[in-house]
Amino acid sequence: MGSVGSRSSYVLVSIAIVTALAAISAAAPARMLLFGLVAVGPALAAASANPPAVLAVGGYAFAAAFAVSTWQGFLGSAEQLTRLAVLTGMTVVGWGVARHHRNLTRSSAGTAREREMLAAVAEQSADAIIASDLNGVVMVWNGAAERLYGRPASEMIGRSFGEVLAEDGDVDLDEALAELSAGRRIHLDESHRAGKDGTPFVVSVDVWPVRDDDGIVVAAAATERDITDEKLARERSARADRLESLGQLAGGVAHDFNNLLAIILNYADFIADEVSGDAAADLSRIRNAAERAKSLTTQLLLFAKREPTRVEIIDLNQVVTEAGELLSRTIGENIRLVCRPGPDGLPVRANRGRLDQILFNLVINARDAMSEGGVVVVETDYVELAEGAAAGLPAGRYAQLTVSDTGCGMTPEVRDRLFEPFFTTKPADRGTGLGLATVYGIVGDAGGTIGVESAPGAGTTFRILLPSAVAPAGGRAGRSAGELAHGHGELIMVVEDDDFVRDLVIRILRDNGYRATHRDPDSLDALDLHDVALVVTDIVMHGRSGPALAGWLRARRPDLRVLYMSGYNDAEVRREYGIAPETPIVRKPFTAVELLAAVGEALSAAHAKGT
Repeated sequence: MGSVGSRSSYVLVSIAIVTALAAISAAAPARMLLFGLVAVGPALAAASANPPAVLAVGGYAFAAAFAVSTWQGFLGSAEQLTRLAVLTGMTVVGWGVARHHRNLTRSSAGTAREREMLAAVAEQSADAIIASDLNGVVMVWNGAAERLYGRPASEMIGRSFGEVLAEDGDVDLDEALAELSAGRRIHLDESHRAGKDGTPFVVSVDVWPVRDDDGIVVAAAATERDITDEKLARERSARADRLESLGQLAGGVAHDFNNLLAIILNYADFIADEVSGDAAADLSRIRNAAERAKSLTTQLLLFAKREPTRVEIIDLNQVVTEAGELLSRTIGENIRLVCRPGPDGLPVRANRGRLDQILFNLVINARDAMSEGGVVVVETDYVELAEGAAAGLPAGRYAQLTVSDTGCGMTPEVRDRLFEPFFTTKPADRGTGLGLATVYGIVGDAGGTIGVESAPGAGTTFRILLPSAVAPAGGRAGRSAGELAHGHGELIMVVEDDDFVRDLVIRILRDNGYRATHRDPDSLDALDLHDVALVVTDIVMHGRSGPALAGWLRARRPDLRVLYMSGYNDAEVRREYGIAPETPIVRKPFTAVELLAAVGEALSAAHAKGT
């Protein structure tokens, strides 16, 4: 409004000057020819940047000059015509100047509005926007930069950007400024920064040169986006994918290995009564080694989440309290174990043996990290997770188990691979690398998560979150073991595509009073099922599966009993092949005792139904 008023004043002044000069010309002697002086009016009006006003002033001055010159007797004279022509020319020139001035003013106003808009956009941007000269001195520092670095603009403008870069960081400011001076852009997918309080964060950076109207680089501008949470999420996802792939591999290896262990263990039992002396001792060592291998495959299956477990509702506080005394004796006299169970009960749905294994593995891992002694603290408590929590679990209430030590800690590289099977930093004779992988599998199988915080020299803390459960009203009675059942000449048909496992099953059955035979899954069309008391079949076989075979046989004989064998997880095979929960499955690797017990129960159930 001020600029519009000042421009209007030019018009008023011009009119006043024209009027004054016309009056002076009229009063002066005619020979002085002063009437032509009114031509200054349109020239002054040009400053108003208002072309119509210039024309109006010019017309007023023309009329005044014509009137005065005519009154003085110059009508039609060369003096009158010349001065009126000059006045007209001055008016046209003034109009052109005013029009040009108006266009410049409008352009400047538009540019100013654009700059104000750009400044507002930069200030309200979620990304940090920073500009500096070619010496690195900060000239622009928007609100997002203030929030990201914790430094106000008043503190940073006029100071070198190098002050916020770590000395050992991933950016060489001088080298970057040289690149920008040469007109080249810079992009960094990840660059590490630290706030004023020392909090580290990661940003993606784009920097480009700023040029003046002549195309010369005069400054540099950058946008920085905080990708700390995004990077952590990518790392968690990549780690989970890697562990999942390793779990699938480990599960497949363990399944195939279980078939071999079943053969080794049972054939060792077959010849146990036939040898003595050194041979018996050697055989015992073979069997002990196979049992240890069986334990390793169990841990592999736990990591792969393929080891079936019997779950119940257990008080996590009670587990920690009862395990404390045993663990104190296990870890040695130079290490103090402190158990701090929560004030109230912490019911979780899990397998008690697996929880004990978690505690044992974590405490032993802590002991091994404290060769000079130290303290291990085991704590429990409730935590409430909100929506979108970083733990990757649904919102709700969780029981937290924390195991902390004052040991040597670990590097980020070790921490990243900590839960991989067979990864260990211990000597070859002190660990298999399956302890923490097993813990990872158990926790995941229970629907929880495990995290670790550690740094070299700062100890290690494991945090486990398990879904909270409702405490049961009463205890659960354990199941009594079934009596071993020996055969009485019943005919049992064995269907197994692994020849060694098939021969093993047949030998166990024949050595314990059964008549056993085998059939290839593809050669059963002409089989007489009348005398068959039970079919023992593997579930997963090449070609026709065990459940498909059972359905085909029962179409010919509906009352035929079937007993399944499998080295896979019960839940997986039941879901994939539609096997009812009450249908028994013999898990590999089995012993003769376990197989005979399952066969006896299957036959007893058949007799109880009158078949």
